[in-house]
Amino acid sequence: MYRKFSSFEELVNDFSLRTGTALRYADENDSICDMSYADLGARILSEVHHLEAECSGVEVVIAGQTPDSIISIFAHVISGCDIVVADPMVPEEITARAAEAAKAAKAAREAMRGGQGKSPGVRREGELLFFTSGTTSSSKIVRLTSQSFCTSAWSGQSMLACGEDDVILSILPLAHVFGFVCSMLWGLAYGATIALGRGVRHLIDDALFFDPTILPAVPTLINAMLRFDALNPGLRVALIGAAPCTPEVTAALREKGIKVYLGYGLTETSSGIAITQDLDEPEALYPCPGADFRIEEDGEVTIATPCMMQGYIGAAPMFDGDRFFTGDLGWFDDKGRLHLKGRKKDVLLMADGTKIFCPEYEENLEHLTGLPDLGVSMKDGRAVLVAGSLSDDPVIRADMRAKLLKTVGEYNRTLQRSQQIYDVIVRAESLPRTATGKIKRYELQEQISK
Repeated sequence: MYRKFSSFEELVNDFSLRTGTALRYADENDSICDMSYADLGARILSEVHHLEAECSGVEVVIAGQTPDSIISIFAHVISGCDIVVADPMVPEEITARAAEAAKAAKAAREAMRGGQGKSPGVRREGELLFFTSGTTSSSKIVRLTSQSFCTSAWSGQSMLACGEDDVILSILPLAHVFGFVCSMLWGLAYGATIALGRGVRHLIDDALFFDPTILPAVPTLINAMLRFDALNPGLRVALIGAAPCTPEVTAALREKGIKVYLGYGLTETSSGIAITQDLDEPEALYPCPGADFRIEEDGEVTIATPCMMQGYIGAAPMFDGDRFFTGDLGWFDDKGRLHLKGRKKDVLLMADGTKIFCPEYEENLEHLTGLPDLGVSMKDGRAVLVAGSLSDDPVIRADMRAKLLKTVGEYNRTLQRSQQIYDVIVRAESLPRTATGKIKRYELQEQISK
């Protein structure tokens, strides 16, 4: 049975008992450097000693692919400081506003407890504040704990084990829970080596550089690596999450002898709550330990889990009792395996009550047009197709729109009238997307409604 750590401090204290390599990274000359578990643990605890005297209630910590970032995250939380886990690509003013909101919310919570803040000599680990992806509404700030994250790592290990012989490539943003848990915390909890990617310019070729055995990735990234034949021969497992993965991609990976696991999780659940177990049917997901799924009458997936968030900053959570409403649609097969079929809010409700499932339209139209940056949205009560990442030249865009209208007209003939696309919008700019490649539908809707 794998050990379930209850806090970051307990986990970091365990580092001193290990002999293996914790972090692998490249220096400025692209030479590979290693940091042992003992050294990582010592540096974290040394930083805790400095932070305990000077850390304020809430701090912004940049979650970059560097040893210093990882040390800072662990040390701030252990010292009792709440941290906004910040993506280096997000504007500073956004994370600063989040920190101010978190400070106000923390002060309000302490006031409700009678003003009891941090007691002298008593260490209570800080919370980790993550942004949701904001695919269907404004991004929220989620309050998570080291205990919920350690439980999530243990749940993942119970379903897909890693160990000291594994190298996990960390190229996903650590400011998103999928990257934080699956490409960093999970491996550190159970003795693997975490290879820290060299940045955006090397996303495609880092697998060949670091030679990992396990690669957590989003579908768009793994697809690009397949296209450029950039997956190393030593790769044994691809763990894919954050967005739907096509059967073509999973088949291509399996042809290379790579085991494909699809994971399902949310920011609100500290990452993964269901994962592949039957490798011949990777899309059929088994619940992780403690994850209690239910399909509601309208098809929405609800979940109760020990990895659940503490709540949002400044927003009401979508709870009914202890059950969280995920916004995802799904069903169970006769073996009790969970199958997902998209976001509830990826569904456009038309005037006559019929519905359009946007990802299905987008996949079909991408296949018909060969254009990868397409989104279906609503304008004036009817469905429209938005094509992004096109030419700056208005003449070329106008020609492309005419071609798209023709293709859309042919596609519409397969649909009932109320579900047809009535217009095409073409843009030089790319569609707004999250770091994991999902369309930010709320933001797209705002842009085309102006």
